Amino acid sequence: MQVTNAEWQVMKVAWTKETMTGKEVIDSLQEKFEWTASTIKTLLSRLVNKDCLATTKEGNKYYYSPLLSEKESIHQTTQEVSDKTCPMQMSTVVNELLLKNDFTDNDLDKIEEVLNEKRQYTVSHVKCNCV
Repeated sequence: MQVTNAEWQVMKVAWTKETMTGKEVIDSLQEKFEWTASTIKTLLSRLVNKDCLATTKEGNKYYYSPLLSEKESIHQTTQEVSDKTCPMQMSTVVNELLLKNDFTDNDLDKIEEVLNEKRQYTVSHVKCNCV
């Protein structure tokens, strides 16, 4: 699925609540970005067309709710990164993510748990599959 960076920003807002009015989405995004209401409405429309958001109209209000869950989007994004990255460079990607983001102690404990599990299945050499 091809979702633009701007559309991802709309999805991040949509995931904060089960259902939001178009006005709530617009107000939230205008606080963060200098986007016009018509730009945000266009982004909402594109996401509805891409089956990422559902929309219903009640009276003169449009309501939006995510069809694509945040967990599904994370899975898709990580799959895209894996597909686009040489396996020999995957540790660099993981290191960058760890260094550039904030984590709680609990988050780091979970990461450490996954690393310890992964250690049981290490390989002696990571092979390039780029060619």
